[in-house]
Amino acid sequence: MSLKEYNIVITGVGGQGILTAANILGWAALRAGYKVRVGEIHGMSQRFGSVIAYVRFGEEVYGAMVPEGKADVILSFEPVEALRYINYLKKGGLVFTNARPIPPVQVSMGIARYPSLEEIKRIVEEDFGGRFLAFDAEKLAIEAGHVVTTNVVLIGALTQTPGFPLSEDHVRDVIKLNVPPKAVEINMRAFDLGVKTCERTCLLFNFPWVFDCP
Repeated sequence: MSLKEYNIVITGVGGQGILTAANILGWAALRAGYKVRVGEIHGMSQRFGSVIAYVRFGEEVYGAMVPEGKADVILSFEPVEALRYINYLKKGGLVFTNARPIPPVQVSMGIARYPSLEEIKRIVEEDFGGRFLAFDAEKLAIEAGHVVTTNVVLIGALTQTPGFPLSEDHVRDVIKLNVPPKAVEINMRAFDLGVKTCERTCLLFNFPWVFDCP
C-alpha cells in the first residue's frame, strides 16, 4: 500500500517505556518496507518528567521530528501528557491514551487541578478537531504479568485502530527480537491483550471513546 508519510508522537513520563515503544514501532515500519526516522527528547526522564519521541515512516520521510499539526497519532502513556503535546496533532488525528493518570507534583501539592478524561476529550475534539480514545492499559499490563509492559499493551491496541498502517504481525516479530529472551512471553501476553481488547471495540470509527478492560 502506498503511504507517503505517517507520523506518530509518543509521550508520557520517564520510566514508562516511551523510547522502547518508539524503537519497536520504528523497526516494525522498517520491516514493512518503509523509510523510517525516529527521534526523541529525553527531558527529565529519570525523574518522572515529560518524555516525547517521534516515529515517522512512509515513502517520503526526511526529518526525525514530527512538525506541529502533522501527527496522525499521539500515543500517550498518561492522559495529560497528550494535552502537553496536542499542538502536534493534525486535523482528524487520533489521541490514543492510557486512561490511568500520574498526577504531576503541582496537583499533589494542591496548586493545580488534574482535568477529567471528559475534559481532555473535549479539548482534543472541539479545540483541535481530533479523535480521542482511552483505556486502562496499565490494568492489562498487570494482568499480563507486570506493569512495565503497559507500553506493549498500548502498541498492541494501536495496531487495531482504524487506518493504522502497520500489521500486528510485523510489530509482534519486532517485540520478540528486541526484548530480553526471558521477557518475550510476558510481552507477548501484554501485546495480545492489547490487540484483543481494542479489536473488540475499535470497529470502524464507531468505537466508544473510553472503554473498560475485560
